[in-house]
Amino acid sequence: MKHLFALFLASFLITSCTEDPEPNGVLIRVENSSEVDFKDVLVNSGSGNVEFGTIRAGKKSEYKGFESAYRYGFVSLLANGTESRIQPYDYVGETPLEIGYYTYKIGMHRSDSDTPNLTLELVIDN
Repeated sequence: MKHLFALFLASFLITSCTEDPEPNGVLIRVENSSEVDFKDVLVNSGSGNVEFGTIRAGKKSEYKGFESAYRYGFVSLLANGTESRIQPYDYVGETPLEIGYYTYKIGMHRSDSDTPNLTLELVIDN
């Protein structure tokens, strides 16, 4: 009986400790890879606006569902009180992301004119 209980307990722990369940759509989170907090983060990757709110420097948001998405998208946010954007022209020739978990890793760097510019890198999480 003890062995049966131990086997049950072991199988329960193994199945309940999986990191993420199988996704049922395109799930994207935003990672702030800059040294400043982002506020009013908004992402649109082709299927409508998704709000992420505030994401502190070096932190990640929760995953949010997208009807469809691409490897890049429109991003708008406030950093140090200044609005910054990434504005794609279109998605011609792009393939929509498959069902899964993804991270839009957003960074910020200063150009020669000292204007902050956003960068976006797609990370496949699954």
